[in-house]
Amino acid sequence: MPPAAARRARGARSEFRINFLVHDVSRLRQILFDQQMRPHGVTRAQWWVLAQLSRGGDDGMTQTELARLLGLGKVATGSMLDRLEALGLVTRRDDALDRRIRRVSMTAKGQALLERMMTIGRALDAVVLAGLSAEELATADHVLTTIKRNLRRALQEADAPPADDDPVAPLLR
Repeated sequence: MPPAAARRARGARSEFRINFLVHDVSRLRQILFDQQMRPHGVTRAQWWVLAQLSRGGDDGMTQTELARLLGLGKVATGSMLDRLEALGLVTRRDDALDRRIRRVSMTAKGQALLERMMTIGRALDAVVLAGLSAEELATADHVLTTIKRNLRRALQEADAPPADDDPVAPLLR
């Protein structure tokens, strides 16, 4: 194989490999976090809901917004919220302007659990990111942020009708 072709083949393998690495890193960190949260009686789905709610501000967020962020249907989100409400971690109330809308907020108990989760997350990050310099972390942040932005753009474009001459269009359908 000519040197240029060998370099292209290695580059293609690296591009393909990064997808597996991103998936594996995410999966392994979730497993480790789950292990750390188990003594606190929190499931992955529950901590993911609380993490998303923490971004909602003082008014919380609507069940519809939460379902979209979680990538779940409204019924599945409602069932999960039923369990979290029974545990005293969240409350639901009618929206002040539109009674059809239900707003979800964390309770003080939910906030305390979230703070424990964040403490555990920071300790895990110290383990997971050990040996990486600030420059390496900044590069990783930049690369992953760019990949995320590209994925979001591809998803948005997938919703639009593709151009006839777009070679990637069949992959996005």
